[in-house]
Amino acid sequence: MTPEARLDRLERIAKLFVAAGLRFRRDLRRLDEKIAIVIDFQIESQARSKEQDKKIKLLFEFQRQNEERFKQTDELFRQNEERFKRTDERIQRLADSQANADRRLDRLAEIVRRDRNGK
Repeated sequence: MTPEARLDRLERIAKLFVAAGLRFRRDLRRLDEKIAIVIDFQIESQARSKEQDKKIKLLFEFQRQNEERFKQTDELFRQNEERFKRTDERIQRLADSQANADRRLDRLAEIVRRDRNGK
């Protein structure tokens, strides 16, 4: 190989190296941009995650409060059921008393009728 051919060959190789280097730098810049985008998304995702954690904690607190209210409501229902039961018992006693009074009044009316008819 002649020295000129060798020099031409070296020039071609040097051009290939330069082109490869430029391509590598361009690809590296694109990769840096993509990495920056991924990092930005990760930061946003972490911020959203923190906000969601706060909201989840609030939801758990609301759930706890609701459970406490349900317990109180259940206790009030139980108390009302006891009151209704006592009221039903009183009504039944009153109805029995009324029925007894009606029977006595009927007997008294019968006695009064017999006395009137008998006199």
